[in-house]
Amino acid sequence: MSKKGIFVFGILLLALAAVAQYTFELFGVGAQDMRMENTGQYIAYALDSNPSFHSNNSRFYFFTNRSGIRYLPSGGEPRWQETLTLTRPRMSARGDIAAVGEDGGRVIRVFNASGPMSIVSLDNPAHGFFINEGGDLCVIMAVDGGYHVHAFRRHSTDPFFRLNLYHRDNPMRFPIAADVSENGTYVAVAYLNLYRNLLTEVQIFSADRNVRFGTEALFAGADFPDETLIAMRFVSDNRILIITDRRVSMQSVIGNAMEEDWMLPLYNRLDQLAFCIGGRFAFVSGAPISPDTRDADPVGTVNIFDINGQTGRFYLGRRATHLTMGHNAVIVGADRYFRAINSRGASLWQHTARHDVRDILFLDNTNTVLIAGATRAYVWRWQRARGEEYIQ
Repeated sequence: MSKKGIFVFGILLLALAAVAQYTFELFGVGAQDMRMENTGQYIAYALDSNPSFHSNNSRFYFFTNRSGIRYLPSGGEPRWQETLTLTRPRMSARGDIAAVGEDGGRVIRVFNASGPMSIVSLDNPAHGFFINEGGDLCVIMAVDGGYHVHAFRRHSTDPFFRLNLYHRDNPMRFPIAADVSENGTYVAVAYLNLYRNLLTEVQIFSADRNVRFGTEALFAGADFPDETLIAMRFVSDNRILIITDRRVSMQSVIGNAMEEDWMLPLYNRLDQLAFCIGGRFAFVSGAPISPDTRDADPVGTVNIFDINGQTGRFYLGRRATHLTMGHNAVIVGADRYFRAINSRGASLWQHTARHDVRDILFLDNTNTVLIAGATRAYVWRWQRARGEEYIQ
């Protein structure tokens, strides 16, 4: 080839490389394609106010701390706010419903996107409480000699389900979680049983008004020997997700039995766990459970699921300290470093913060986030940056 031909060929290669780079910058979704811009919208709080946040695939989010609860958009003034006095505030939230109270408290308030729904006053201290997407509330109360489990319909202050558990019957059996199915047909109660050997029990009760309260309503259950419950929740009218330290199990309530739809054994401890509406969830694998690591994930592996099983994986490359979900996507973080991942495990963007982050969650879409620091939470939006990586 002549010198002129070599020169022309080189120019052509440079042109093709430029086109390829431009195409990558225009259509690629990666760390060098996005930058973050502060919208100027923020909420301030005291350093020791125990703030917590919850969003649900919308531009609004719940914010609660010791002084109350607010429902805020990603831009503008709160839609509503309620002043409360809480010592140790706790929020249980799913979808557009949030329950706010205290562990050991006797009052739980339930809110939706429009504001207060109900105030439930308890006769005994709350040992734990759980809300479902329909607004049904389950409360575990500590009583003399045992526990009571009560369930309340949305807008109601009278329990539609009562279960009394006493140490005299089983002194080493403790209720640790409860939930109501989406259509309100079933109530699930999970127990940690330490009698002789470690055992996690899950029992399903009928919430039918024609069935008597208590053990007469029990009609299905499953045992998990030598396993400790991590999470339990209904993901549809009759499907329930059970996560222990050894497995992820999706089960259906059919007739008078629980049938396992699918199961994933766990060979790692779970460093982080997050849920999203529609039965979606994700977890990050931590240290291997056993010295035999052949089946274990590398530490920092993000596993993403929908109601039918695993949809994606992503390797963060370091131990995770944050995990949230929204819009069927995940934000995973390790200290000040964050990655957004879609449901298939593909990277959407990354960000390195200059300051410690208390929480981070999606708002309007996967390119709008709330980043909470020590005393302020700001709304940020991601913008395409043609090869520039932006550091907060």
